[in-house]
Amino acid sequence: MERHNSNLNNGNKVKLLCSYGGKILSRPTDHQLTYVGGDTKILAVDRTVKFSEIAAKLNSLCNRNDSSEISLKYQLPGEDLDALVSLIDDDDVEHMMVEYERMQRISTKPTRLRIFIFDISGPPLRR
Repeated sequence: MERHNSNLNNGNKVKLLCSYGGKILSRPTDHQLTYVGGDTKILAVDRTVKFSEIAAKLNSLCNRNDSSEISLKYQLPGEDLDALVSLIDDDDVEHMMVEYERMQRISTKPTRLRIFIFDISGPPLRR
């Protein structure tokens, strides 16, 4: 019984690949955008997470104190880095989870969303 409950709880979690401290640059060879430098960690959040909770968890993950200094964007699988989607409120987080569930239904591989945490003092995209 415990194992079944554990599996149910795991089904309510979404694993996010969280990248921070790097930059999006154009590769000189093919001019495709790529994320360079920084760190990437996995963060598991409940599917019903609110924006304030996710911002606080991401700030903690990056050892930051103030969420007003960052910009959060996510990448849908199969999309390029020039099509990042902004996260600024609870509605955006809800839309992200809907996209996650849609991708999970059609994919045979485990689905993970990638979130980028950018310092607002510098532009997130450089070409």
